[in-house]
This record gives sequence, C-alpha cells and structure tokens, in this order.
Amino acid sequence: MQRKIISGKIKTPKEQEQKQKQLHKQLGEFVEWMKQDKNASEILKDQRKSVPINQLPMVF
Repeated sequence: MQRKIISGKIKTPKEQEQKQKQLHKQLGEFVEWMKQDKNASEILKDQRKSVPINQLPMVF
C-alpha cells in the first residue's frame, strides 16, 4: 500500500479572513466591556435583550 505525503500551507479565502478578524475584534470589545465595574444604577438598568443579528456567528 502506497501513501502520499501532502505538504504545504492552507490559505483561507480573503473574505473568510475578514469575517474572522471582525469576530475576534467584537469578542475582544465584549470582553473589555465585561471587565468594567458597574455601579448600582447601571446594574438596575441592565435588562436581558436579544443578540444583534451581526453578532450571531459569535454566539454559535
């Protein structure tokens, strides 16, 4: 039985690379926002809300 060794680099398409960068940027901004301390009035204002459509890929 012969085996072929395939070597090289995998390159992602430019459009997919751009989406990946955007997701990483959004995730970084979200983490920074989560680190902030909130005062009592901000905590009371917090309500659950649905995720914006443009952030759905980050959730799933």
